[in-house]
Amino acid sequence: MNMNIKENNKYRYTDTAERNIRMNRFYIIASSLLAIVFLFYLWLKLVNHNIAPIVTYANTILIAVFCVVNAVTHLRNKATRLLKVFATIEIGIEYLLVGLQTDASFIHYALIAIFILQIPYYEKKSLKKTALGLFVLYLIVMIVQAAKGIYGQDVNAVCSTLLVFLIGIIILETGKITILFNNDAIGSSREEHNHVKEVLDNVLDVSQTVHQETTKTTDLMNQLVQTTESVANSMQEISSATNMTATSIEEQSQMTGTIQNAIEQTGHISEQMVQIAEDSNESIRKNMAAMEDLKQQSAMIKDTNHSVTDAMEKLQEKTKEVEEIAGSIMAISGQTNLLALNASIESARAGEAGRGFAVVAQQIRQLAEQTKSFTEEITKITNELNANANMVVNTISGSIEATEQQGEKILAASETFEQLNKNMEALASQVEEVNHHILGLSESNNKIMENISQLSAVTEEVTANAEQVHTMSQNNLDYAEQVKTAVEHIRSTTDEMGTQEG
Repeated sequence: MNMNIKENNKYRYTDTAERNIRMNRFYIIASSLLAIVFLFYLWLKLVNHNIAPIVTYANTILIAVFCVVNAVTHLRNKATRLLKVFATIEIGIEYLLVGLQTDASFIHYALIAIFILQIPYYEKKSLKKTALGLFVLYLIVMIVQAAKGIYGQDVNAVCSTLLVFLIGIIILETGKITILFNNDAIGSSREEHNHVKEVLDNVLDVSQTVHQETTKTTDLMNQLVQTTESVANSMQEISSATNMTATSIEEQSQMTGTIQNAIEQTGHISEQMVQIAEDSNESIRKNMAAMEDLKQQSAMIKDTNHSVTDAMEKLQEKTKEVEEIAGSIMAISGQTNLLALNASIESARAGEAGRGFAVVAQQIRQLAEQTKSFTEEITKITNELNANANMVVNTISGSIEATEQQGEKILAASETFEQLNKNMEALASQVEEVNHHILGLSESNNKIMENISQLSAVTEEVTANAEQVHTMSQNNLDYAEQVKTAVEHIRSTTDEMGTQEG
């Protein structure tokens, strides 16, 4: 409570009205005390029979009227400048009337007291006018006293008069110097205040500009956060679908024993993620570039998956042809076996002459059985190959459906899938040679496994890239949230500055 009162009164007298009230209160109290001194002096001379009673009574009534007028004027308007004018005129009249009834020494002191009362107002013109008027009254009193023979006979009285003039001049110049110093101080203070106000206006203009720009930046950051969240979610779903594809291919490639190397490579790739750029503008540009790369990569993955599906469908067609050929071989071997059986029966009927032919028929039956066994093995292999191809086709079809739902595909492996198409075509040509070379079937099978291994490696690389882009999206999202928080803090600071100024 006391601190609030002190703070409110700290610069109270910078207001002109408050200064006038304070000076008027001082002036009316001082002038009233001086009037009381005048009355005391007159009544003391009356007691000593040095003055006529009527003079004392008249002066007492006049001084009382002046005091009442001053009090009423002060009560009606405590800040009026007319109170000083009225009070100065009244005290001048009192000084003249009392001075005509007394000796020179009292007049000297009274004049100095009246003159000192003018200094607190710090008005150069008013101070000169009041000083001139008081000196005129002083000269009138001195002339009257000289005419009565009271003044001029004593050297001390003359010196006192000169000393009064000198004191008056000193007080007048002191007042002038004080006024000059006060005006310079006020002028300097006003210039400093105007300068500070100008600086504050500039700061407020800048803060308003910063507030507007930070509002725009906040909106952009909100859009960026939403976009980054969408990209991160999409990449997560694409990564999940690609992982499912990699799992299906891994099941196919387990028979070759090469999947372990691909897994180790994937582990090395996951450890090579780059740090997100420290600068917010660079991070945003990189994020947008990653999004553009993601779009291109997604389109390439879509085309490649379609190519793989076509190749697998061709592979299924070729395996069906192989199955048909194997069936034909089985039928031929069956017929051969029947022919050998018939030959054996006929050789038995022929007796000794058909024994050699029976041996040949027995060998033909053995060859037919071997052909049947080998053909069954071929059929088993082609059935497995067809089942594996169906599984790959189903898995890749699921991957295509997932990427189409997200609308964004990873297309970084286009060249690899093109090579895979060439390998599938080579595989198809190898399968066609099954009709002529049964041994070529094994080589074609090996190439199929090699191509499946290449597909697994490519899929693992795509998965790693998707995970990397997803991680980058998450990091960009975190950084965007930090930038958004910083911008919100700047905007709240500028709002506080504007509120304080208001």
